[in-house]
This record gives sequence, structure tokens and C-alpha cells, in this order.
Amino acid sequence: MTQIEIQDLTFTYPAGGAPALDRVSLSVEQGEFVTLCGLSGCGKSTLLRLMKPGLFPQGKRSGRVLFSGGELTREPDRDTAARIGFVMQDPDSQTVTDKVWHELAFSCESVGMPQGEIRRRVAEMAGYFGLEELFRRDTETLSGGQKQLLCLASAAALHPELLLLDEPTSQLDPIAAQGFIDAVRRLNRDFGVTVIAAEHRLEELLPISDRVVVMDGGAVLADCPPDMLAERLPAGHPMERALTAAQRVFRLAGGTGKSPVSVREGRSDPLCREYLAHHPEVCGNVRSSPARDGEPLISVSGLYAGWRGSAPEVLTGLSLKLYGGEVYALIGGNGSGKSTLLKAITGILKPLGGRVKLRRGLKTSYLPQNPCMLFTRESVGEEAPAEYLARFGLSGLADRDPLDLSGGERQRLALAKLLSGKPDVLLLDEPTKGMDAAAKREFATMLRELAAEGISTLLVTHDTGLAEECADICALLFDGEIVNEAAPAEMFSGNYFYTTPMSRLARGIIS
Repeated sequence: MTQIEIQDLTFTYPAGGAPALDRVSLSVEQGEFVTLCGLSGCGKSTLLRLMKPGLFPQGKRSGRVLFSGGELTREPDRDTAARIGFVMQDPDSQTVTDKVWHELAFSCESVGMPQGEIRRRVAEMAGYFGLEELFRRDTETLSGGQKQLLCLASAAALHPELLLLDEPTSQLDPIAAQGFIDAVRRLNRDFGVTVIAAEHRLEELLPISDRVVVMDGGAVLADCPPDMLAERLPAGHPMERALTAAQRVFRLAGGTGKSPVSVREGRSDPLCREYLAHHPEVCGNVRSSPARDGEPLISVSGLYAGWRGSAPEVLTGLSLKLYGGEVYALIGGNGSGKSTLLKAITGILKPLGGRVKLRRGLKTSYLPQNPCMLFTRESVGEEAPAEYLARFGLSGLADRDPLDLSGGERQRLALAKLLSGKPDVLLLDEPTKGMDAAAKREFATMLRELAAEGISTLLVTHDTGLAEECADICALLFDGEIVNEAAPAEMFSGNYFYTTPMSRLARGIIS
């Protein structure tokens, strides 16, 4: 049975220009798990929102979207509100109450469900998603992974038939992201919920998907089983960078037809093993830690920091140094204190103990997790000079409202604005959130170019692939302090969870 059918759908935003969607036709069967991917701005989020009444974007639309045979309209009714669930990229934008238990109940209350039924469903969802220990907690005290799991549980409380996910793991650390994806897989497997997930992280999603749909320029470029994507994707297409580690190695090795998709499949595939054994360079960055001479630009010593003076502190004696022309990547779990450190360095947060020292006259630029906090103008062209917009591929969006951009485009605009101020140090909090694999590669290259110019970067990221590609030094933050600091090759070859997919694939095959 067809769950959702899209017929010749075209959509253009009010600012005009090229259509965000161009004659898209697609059908998804009941119970399918479909991954929707493509470069930033390809139309993924627009397509998802046109499947959810109440979230339709403003603009000109033609074509039809049918759900269980009936056409969807802009205004939701109680029936479709319950039957179609939606989880956004940013859990804070979807969390509407102050308590976990109330957040679980809110979606049921919004459709007028009887109180007894609400209590039963809340109890059931809390148990199913393992939220019992968090049940009476304030939502603002949850980590990013916990908040996103709560948003999923709240949507699941309505027993949806279709679940739409718009880059739900982009702000999560690797372990939290895997936990979220496992929960989605259980809903699909245990209850037959149809899932359409727009994501850039294909490593985790493709092995559990029935189909993958690749979008390019508002149109469908490929629609196939995951094990045929390496075969169907045109040679040289930027989405090659987004393939799983096993698919990339299979493609490099000249494989054709069905490819291994997961790390497990890749490690048992003779062609992949043979190629890895003779091409260790595919594992990436073997850069050694640079000599760290002279005065550091930023020196953090025995830092204690937290919020509202509550104990225990988030940071408990953290120390680090950042030198000129250095890219320093800080990784760790959600809630470990990475963002707290950046705020303490910028002065947004006053330390409770220890010391933060900046070299005299040092000019820093800070990118918060929400790039919209930096936007003050009505158009992209007013936010940054033309040369910087061109550097980030944003010239064609100069007339757009910054808030109408995709997540990846907003990140790039924020970076263009920061760099136009010619800083000595960039303090970046999850700068590649929402970026596609090709854009991340360009971003990593840019950070290396800036380092060559003497501009340093302190990079907070969950993206181990980005850290491996561009960093001179990686550090793992745990329990309020740095527990390991090393060159990327040493860091990721030794880690089990906080490592890259290629390192997992090559472990034991390449020394």
C-alpha cells in the first residue's frame, strides 16, 4: 500500500529564483525506511515540510502530495496531525514545555485526547524510550541527545503512521546519534511506521534503509536500494563524499553492481580488504602534531565553569593552549562542556575558577551553535561582502532572507560574516552542522588555508571526519576536563567510538 505519493511537485520560494523543487515525483510504500539525501539546499527540507500540514513553507506550489490516497492541504486537521509525525534538526525549536513529562503529554493534549489515554501513552512512551529517569526533569537540563530523543518520543506518542525526520542527528555526538537512530529503527521495525529521513550522515542510516533517494537541484537524481547507490551515482558527483566508508572503498577499487554498505559488510568484502591493504592513504590525515613554539594565543589553565552557579560545575580544572596557525579540534559527548569552554573564552560566561588568558590585542570571532544569532540584516547580501559570499558559494542567494536559507547555507553565511572581520582566531561551535559532505570537505580545506595564513581555529565538533581531515591536534573532553590530546592519526586509531568510519573499516587491515 502506498503511504505517500508526490506527483509532479514544483515549489518556488517568494524571493523567486530557481525552484526549490522541480517536478518531483516520488512514492513511498507503507512501512518503508527511506533516506533522503543531497547537497545543502537541494530541496530535502522543503520536500519534507510539504508532507506535513502546518509546516508548509510560504511560496508558489504546483503538483500534489497524497497521503493514504487523500491530498494534503496547508492547514492540518486533527487526524493528519496525529498520523504524520515530524522531528526537526534543532530540538530546542520543537520543545515547547518545561518538564519532560509534560512534553510527552503535549502532543496528545494538542489533538484533544482524553486524559486517561494521555496518561497511558505517556507512561508507555517513557518506558519504550528509556526516559523514566528523566521523567520529572526540566527539559532545559537535558543534553542534546536526550532532548532529541524526547522529541521523537513525543511524536511517537500519537502513534504516527508516517515519521518525517529533518536532519535529526546533526547536533548530536556519535554515541547519541546512534542511540537516536536505533530508536527510529525500532519504531520502523516493531510497529511498521513509515520513515522518511533527510540526513547527511549516511554511514549510520544507509545500512538500515530500504531505499535511498538522492536530490540534486530540486530534482530526484537517484532512487535505489542503498547497495546500488555507489553504482548509480555519477562519477565525480559531489555526493561521492557522502557515501559510506565501505561504498567509497568499493568504488575506488573499481567495484561494480551491488556494493557493501556497512562497516561489517566492507570488512568482509574481499575487494575492499585487498584495496585497503595496498592503499593505507585512504585512511586520511597522517599529519603529526606541529611544533608548538612561542607564546600561545589562548591559554586556559585549571578552568572551572558552569551555569547559574550550580554544582557540580561543567568544567572542572580544564587546561589547553592554542598556538598561531593551529587548528585544534575538541570532541566529546553532548553536555560534556565543549560549548561552555568557548563561552568562557569569549567572556560570555564568567569562570568560577582558573584562568583564561588571551594574548594582548588578539581578535577573536565566535560562531555559536545557532548561526541565526549573528544575522541582523534582511538579506544575505547585506550580511557579508560579495567576495566572502562567493568564497562560500552564496552569491546566488544574495537577495534571500538569511532565515529562509537551509541549515548548511546559514552556517556558511555565518562563517562568511565572521571571516570578513579578519580575526586572528576563530572559535567555532559545530560549524558544519547541516552541511553536506562536499561542503565539509571545502570547509576543511579552508581551515587549512587559514592556518597557513596564521589564523588559528578552536573547533568544537561532533564530526570526527572533519576533525581528522583538518586538525593539527584533537582533544577528547570528558567529565569536565581533557583526557586525551593527540594528532588525529593517533587519536582516531586508538578510539573505539569517537573515531572515523574509515578507521573502523580499516582496523586490523591497515596497521
